[in-house]
This record gives sequence, structure tokens and C-alpha cells, in this order.
Amino acid sequence: MTLFRTTPLSFLIRRSVRYLLVSHGFRLLQVVVVLAALSFVLTGSRIAFIDQYGNRADIVASIFVTIATIAVLTALNRRVMTALDRRFFREAYNAELILTELGEAIPTLSKTTQLVELVASKISDALHPENVTIFLDDEETRAYVNAFSSAISRAGSALSSRPGSLVLHYDEWPINQLRKSILNSAESIEADRLLPGPRLEADSVAPDHESQTLRAVRSRLLIPIASNGRLHGLVSLGQRLSDLPYAEEDKRLLLVVANQMGTFIENMELLSRMVEEERIARELEMAAEVQRHLFPADGLEDDALEIYGTCLPALGVGGDYYDYFDTDDRQTCIAIADVAGKGIAAALLMSTVQASLRCQLTSGDRSLVEVVSSMNRLLRRSTTDGGYATFFLAQFDKATHGLTYVNAGHNPPMLMRGPLVPLGEAGTLLDVPGTPRILSNRVLGASAGLVVSVAEEPLVSRLTVGGPIIGTFLSGPYEQETIQLQSGDVLVVYTDGVTEALSPAGVEFGEEKLRSIVTESLQLSARELAEEILAKVLRWQAQAAQHDDITLIVVKVK
Repeated sequence: MTLFRTTPLSFLIRRSVRYLLVSHGFRLLQVVVVLAALSFVLTGSRIAFIDQYGNRADIVASIFVTIATIAVLTALNRRVMTALDRRFFREAYNAELILTELGEAIPTLSKTTQLVELVASKISDALHPENVTIFLDDEETRAYVNAFSSAISRAGSALSSRPGSLVLHYDEWPINQLRKSILNSAESIEADRLLPGPRLEADSVAPDHESQTLRAVRSRLLIPIASNGRLHGLVSLGQRLSDLPYAEEDKRLLLVVANQMGTFIENMELLSRMVEEERIARELEMAAEVQRHLFPADGLEDDALEIYGTCLPALGVGGDYYDYFDTDDRQTCIAIADVAGKGIAAALLMSTVQASLRCQLTSGDRSLVEVVSSMNRLLRRSTTDGGYATFFLAQFDKATHGLTYVNAGHNPPMLMRGPLVPLGEAGTLLDVPGTPRILSNRVLGASAGLVVSVAEEPLVSRLTVGGPIIGTFLSGPYEQETIQLQSGDVLVVYTDGVTEALSPAGVEFGEEKLRSIVTESLQLSARELAEEILAKVLRWQAQAAQHDDITLIVVKVK
């Protein structure tokens, strides 16, 4: 549909007279220019120079000068008369064509700046405002910042169109009014209603700031750019070159265009979030892959031990760490740590623990107390106050079956001993520090001074000797303990993600349930027992969210 503005007859007559005077005056000026050019060429020494080429050379020169001058004036005339038409009369525009062209162009755009420039161009061609300024939401500055401006000052010099040179803050009166207009099904607002306008109690910006910004772009009409109740920006239009007011048809067209902009901006923001989330997901997957390579590739088994560990991070990458490896032909190291926090930060701290541990245990003959103390100092100096970890470190001697350990604030590992218990003298348990001494006094037999008793249930020891968590005290005291293991003993080392796993009802899995599973499954291999514990924990969680990394190591003495 082609839209026209109905204009009062008196206004049209006055405007027509002024147009005729200006346009005819320009045509008269063209005639004067042609005559002046001919007069310049055909007088004085110039005509004498031309006559040297023959009697009719002056005629040829006159024709050439006339044609050249008319050609130049014709090109100039197109520009000047178009500007005069725009200045004095409203030019018809096809609203459907504008919307169709925008609808076809928008899907091909990849940047908001392209959209802003396209819309400004279409509005300028259709309505011929003195200027078009488009402000877009910038959440970082909490303001609407100009993304495009074609403002022209009264002196005719272009105002700065540099993005960010003009702003309207969130708490300014025009922005509050536009937000209200969105709630009222979106309407345009005459800028004169906003200058200076009443003040809101919440306004904290200087009272004249907003009027200065709108006056700088000579704003006469504000159009909200909105979608789904959110104000993405606004379009400011200056006075029309024809001095005619904006008609209702003009405002309806502008609101439709602004809604198209709002939808595009919302879709671009959604796409940007999706791209960012995909990038983060890829980075997390890469980090998880790197972390998986820091863990043992499989279980460890030799003539003395069978070890198997597993870790199920809560966020793809986690802060739990476990490791086991032979430091030499005689010693096997077992370690587990729970770094504060989750995600990338915890994983980075975990890698620090892993690198430091392996380096210290393979570089020399150091006691476990020295190793843990050194890691405590390293972690404290290389992280903030929030960077700490619980840590359990043990070393198994294959020749003596002695297990030396340090527990730095970690969940006490469980050492299980089966029903057949060797006794030194009747009714006494061999030295396993911390072991509950609950035995039946039923003696099955004796051989070479060794008495064998049958316990009603497997015995459980909790390995607690050590010191504080690492990373919080520069000189925390640590101590180590050595206990004697025997064939059939099972050691379960775990993080709090196992015992604190929550059911859908919010009930923790608990140490008692873990102990029960282990005591009922002592006949299983280390791998089978670890998988059984993990399966029971996941079954306990059911559909509840996993809030912490689940990590455990099962050690079985052959």
C-alpha cells in the first residue's frame, strides 16, 4: 500500500509558492551560468585565440561550451531538485515493499550492526528525517548506547556517529516511559513529551543529561525496539525535512520495523548464548578428557595387591583426584584427594596435586609426612584462601605387607578384615591400630602358638592418623602410622561424594550403608567391589541430581 499524508490546503499553497520560487530560481541560475560560461569563452584574448582556427571556430566553441555546461548542470539538477522535493513535499512510499525488503534481507544478516545500518537507510529513504539515531541495550554499562547516528546539526555539520558517543541510562525518564509503552502494547512517543518531562524518584542521573542526549540528535519521535516485553533499544527520528509531522501511518510502519529489529536482536542473543554454551561444552569435554588421562588407565595388580579406582565427576570435570602406582619394585603408592569446589578451577588445582605428588614420590627417599607437608606448603602458596584439599596418602610395602599412611583431613578409609582373625594369644587381636576389638571368644584351633578366632562379623578399622587438610596451614603438623595387612584384607578409600550422595528424598547414603555393602561383598575382586559400590550409590540417588564427585579406590591384599 502506498501511503500519503493529508495536508491542510493553506499549508500546501504556502509550501507550493515557496517551492516554485526556489525551483524556478534554481533554473534561472542555470541559465545565468550558461550565459556566463559563453561570455567568458567568447570575449577578450580567448576569442582571438579561437579565431586562429578559422572563421567558424567561435561557433564550434560556443556549441561545445554550452553542451558541457548543460551536462554538468543536468547532473547537479537531479540532486538539487530531489533535495528540494524532499524539503518541501512528502514523498510517497510503499510500506509493503519496505517491510518485504526488510523481511528478505534480515535472514541474510549476521551482525546487529548490519541490521541497524539497513533499517536506518530504509527509514531515511521513506520518511526523509533530518537524522536517524538508533540506541541499543548495553548491559555492561547499564545504558542504551547509540549504535548508529546520522544526526545533522543546524549548522549542517555531521554529529559524531561513533558508537557509544551518546547514551541513555536505564533509570532515565525516556527509558522508563518507553518501558511503560511496551506494557501498553508498544506505542511511539513524541520526544517533546520527554523534554524535560517530570522526574521519577528513582532517577539518579543528572536531570539535564537525557534532554542533552535527545537534543544532540534533535529527536522528535522515539520508537521502542522491543520483543517479549523487553526493551532492546530505541529509534530516535529528527524533524522531517519537509517540516510535516509524522502521520499515524508513519508511526505504524516504524513500530512494525522496530518489532522486526527486536525479534532479530533477541534471536541473535539466543544464538550467541547457544554458541557460547557449545564452546564451553567443548572446552569442558576437552578438560574432562585431559583429566581422565591424569587418572590411572586401569586397575593395578601384582603378586601382593589388587587395586581398582573410579571417579564419576558431577560436572564433567571435577576436583576429586585418585592415583595408584609403583614407586619402585617394592613400594606401591595409593592416593586420593578432594579439592574444594567443582568444575575447571577445582580440576586445575587437582592437576597441581597430581603433578606434585608424583614428582616428590619418585624423586627421592622421603617419608610420607615430608611429602604431605611439602604439598601443604605448595598448595597454600599457589592458591587463594579458598584453595584447599582433603588428602589421603598411603604406601604399601610388598615385602612386609606394611601399610604406612597419612590422613590429611580426608574421610577415614575403611579397612575390612574377614571373619578368620589371627590372634597372638587367646582373645587378643594382632596390632591393627584403631580396630574395634569386638571378638567372640570361640577358638577354633591353635598351631605353633598361633590361635585363630572367628569374629561374628568382619572387623572394620578407620584410618584417621595424619593432620589437617592441605592448603590452609603453612606449618600444619602431620604424623604417619604403619599397620600390618594380611591376606584377604580390603581397604576402601573414598571421597565424601560417596557417603553424602542424596536420595530423591534428601537422605544421605551414609558410612553405615557403605560399610554394609563392603562387608557383604568381601569375596569380590577389587574391580567388582568398586563397581558394586558405585552401582549402589547411583541406585540410591535415582533421579536426584549429583551434587559432588563420586570417587573411590578398592585395595585387596592377596
